[in-house]
Amino acid sequence: RIIDETFDPILESAVASLSDDHRLVVELVDARGLTYEEAALQLGVPIGTVMSRLHRARARLRTALRGSHLDRAASATGVAPV
Repeated sequence: RIIDETFDPILESAVASLSDDHRLVVELVDARGLTYEEAALQLGVPIGTVMSRLHRARARLRTALRGSHLDRAASATGVAPV
């Protein structure tokens, strides 16, 4: 979840690297808190499309953030990023 209006520069760069379709669904669902149904209505696409785009976008963000201080896996295990 995004807690405040300012993004960490690494996260901002990772989000900016997403396609427009993927970035928009992340903004609507993860940043603004819309439900899948609300996002689908706003975008004029099926709910499944929102779910698919969000899944792919989150996977790309995880990859982009791997090894950074925002890497949840590294933080959870206490392993310092390489």
